[in-house]
Amino acid sequence: MPQKLFRDPLYDYISLDKKKDSWLLKLINCPEVQRLRYINQLGLSHFTYPGASHSRFSHTLGVFHLMQQCLKHLNKEYGDYFSNGDEDALLAAALLHDVGHGPFSHTTENFFGNHEKRAVTIIADPESSVNRLLTGVNKELPAKVAALVSEEMPKKNPPVLWQRALISSQLDLDRLDFLRRDSLFSGAEYGNFDWYRIIHTMRLTELTEDIQKIWVFWPDKTKYAIEEYLFSRFYMYQSVYYHHTTRGFEKLLEKILERAKQLVSQNNDIFGNSVLPLVKPFLQKDKEPTLRQFLNLTDYVLLTQVSVWKNVEDPILSDLSTKFFDRENDGLFKVAYKSDVTDKSPMITKIFEKEKNAREYLQENNLDPDYYLLKDEFDVEVYKPYVPELEPGIFTPENVIMISEDTKIQEICNVLPRLRSVTKELWTARYYCPEEHKGQIKKLLS
Repeated sequence: MPQKLFRDPLYDYISLDKKKDSWLLKLINCPEVQRLRYINQLGLSHFTYPGASHSRFSHTLGVFHLMQQCLKHLNKEYGDYFSNGDEDALLAAALLHDVGHGPFSHTTENFFGNHEKRAVTIIADPESSVNRLLTGVNKELPAKVAALVSEEMPKKNPPVLWQRALISSQLDLDRLDFLRRDSLFSGAEYGNFDWYRIIHTMRLTELTEDIQKIWVFWPDKTKYAIEEYLFSRFYMYQSVYYHHTTRGFEKLLEKILERAKQLVSQNNDIFGNSVLPLVKPFLQKDKEPTLRQFLNLTDYVLLTQVSVWKNVEDPILSDLSTKFFDRENDGLFKVAYKSDVTDKSPMITKIFEKEKNAREYLQENNLDPDYYLLKDEFDVEVYKPYVPELEPGIFTPENVIMISEDTKIQEICNVLPRLRSVTKELWTARYYCPEEHKGQIKKLLS
């Protein structure tokens, strides 16, 4: 059988049967999927790790490859658990789970919209190439795929939970690929866990005859491979995903977009001429951008726009845009204060009160604190164990990691108690400011 081969740095070759998988090849070639070639997988992480410039497209092919392997493995023993069209939906979901990402992936999600909701819109839109192709394969396929990638569980025609867990859970094929891929391209080398064992020892267990009561679990022999995976997540979040330099540039880009939107709202004709037609719909308040307009956005469009704004008359936008590109001459925004705590409640009140003093200082120095005091706060929770007696209805066996030990299936933290060290939620708050004001802002916030 003739094969279509994609050369991949993680898996060597990713292959499709040109005849049997012709519809999948067409799906890959849909413009909505091809657009992911121009969306950086790690947002602005290449500002910190120069090699981290890989695309969402390469990650998408990687998840698809893992889904191929996973389905081949599960079919050997659990073929009866698949209904007609399930495998097609899972393969399509692997290719489409990230199709809704905006420029620089998660970096601009607050501005351009939730990528999972966008993905569902793209899949459901009759005018999209993706929808037309899926509908041509099976009229029910778009709805099945959308249910698998949706952020929220659909109330109407919900997906089979164990199948959804392959795409979206605490140990899914998406994470198995991006952890290894991001590790490779960043050079961080934390992604060396035994992914092959995790996939090829995956099992299904049936609690009742209800198909929604089937969950994924792993045998005891796989527990250390999974432990490696969880610590890989921990190290990647600490060292790569939330690196202080990367997050500083991300916050700077957010402020650039925020300032531009404010200027557009003032109906400034001079500034309006500097806004690219592809970007303008997202800065206006009176009209919701169309799906087609969103799909025209890529990293390159946004980089071009910010480069144009370096020369606008507005001093704030011009300065911020210049700093985004010229980290040497105009100085970076530096971390003036950082706090890492497991109980954020008392810290939030304390630090936010001191923030007022820092804002007043910048104001006195002719700097607008709305744009020159960058605040970054986030929660990092590598893994959430299953605690039914504490959180009924939130966590289920379908979205936690279950291990079979001595004929008993239980949550992995009960098998490896030391993993509880990565289940603690860590809240981090950072404040950035221009380098020349770092010392004074640090005193005011400390």
